[in-house]
Amino acid sequence: MEHFKGSLSHYPMDVTVPALLARKVEGTLRVERGAVARYFLFRDGYVVGESSNVPAEHLAQVLVDLDILDAPRAALAYEAAELARLPYGAFLVRQQFVELSRLQEALEHKAREAFFDCYNWDSGEVEFTLQMPSLEQAVELKLSLASLHRDALERLREWKVFREIFTGMDTTFRVFHEYALGSFSDEESSLLSRAEGGATLAELLASGAEPRIYVARRLLHLYRRGAISPHVDRHSQIGEAADVPEMLSVARRFMEIGKYEHALEVAAQVLERGPVQEAHALYRAAEVSLTLASCDELFALDGRLHFEPLPRPLPPSLTADDLYLYSKLRGTGTIRQALRTAAMGEAAASRSMHRLLAMGLLRIAPPLDDLGPQRKTDPYGFLPTLEV
Repeated sequence: MEHFKGSLSHYPMDVTVPALLARKVEGTLRVERGAVARYFLFRDGYVVGESSNVPAEHLAQVLVDLDILDAPRAALAYEAAELARLPYGAFLVRQQFVELSRLQEALEHKAREAFFDCYNWDSGEVEFTLQMPSLEQAVELKLSLASLHRDALERLREWKVFREIFTGMDTTFRVFHEYALGSFSDEESSLLSRAEGGATLAELLASGAEPRIYVARRLLHLYRRGAISPHVDRHSQIGEAADVPEMLSVARRFMEIGKYEHALEVAAQVLERGPVQEAHALYRAAEVSLTLASCDELFALDGRLHFEPLPRPLPPSLTADDLYLYSKLRGTGTIRQALRTAAMGEAAASRSMHRLLAMGLLRIAPPLDDLGPQRKTDPYGFLPTLEV
């Protein structure tokens, strides 16, 4: 494959990328729609570089969004990098503004989200060429194209479910205060306030600094908890499918025997068909039970987590959500805060954290009491003695 150019309406990303993956090509993929243009650099089955003209995807903004740099410091470093005529990322590492491992996290997060978003485009242009810009001074990525494609297809499935529930971008919402208090993150509370003020789905999706998928997940979580419901045509027959009572019965049985994750999944499937009051209640109960069962032990680890460097290239078993949580844990004050504010929901976040622990990317330090006798250096230079 030397050169390819076509329309995304005929060659969407889920068709184009497998063809590139099969040949392990080296070159540049340009994906463009309207004023937005993104470039992905491929080599040996990996994405090794990415760039975009979207302001929200500028590396400085991504570093701020991930709590790696504060906004004034990020802006100051950008101006200094421009004066030094160095790539922004390379300058940050060279001047020790950001550790290399943290910069790679941000660059990979930026590349993944841009790549996934292109899978939603059904219009625009796609072009592949053999030319690649020099990466000599840049911080190079090494993201498996196969893993990116797998996660992008999963995102497409997420969006399909989302659009089946929220059928139009002009959709507005009812807010149910009895379920909208007390247990939501600041981001979710802000969405509730906007929804109550009459904001449309399009306005809500565009309201956050986060990528749209994270806002969509928060809206879906609010809907499943029964805190919001889309306004629908009064003639719509929502939640009246014949198998709904049977599915609700299955969810109740799962709750009775303590299989809360199964109950959560079944209730969510019912709610894909429409707002069914009992399904909302089952979903809330299953989520609370699952969270209590899985998160208490994780909350006890606050202050004891050690972060191992992410291996390069990343293991294929790591998902985009696992990596998102890894970055969030590093940038957030406590495990409790990270899990409760994760866009994927507390239950899914706790599962991701268990996977990170199982893979050894998060390590638990022993309690101070288990470290044995501590040595203390005498201020006057005598030999250290054991504390008793």
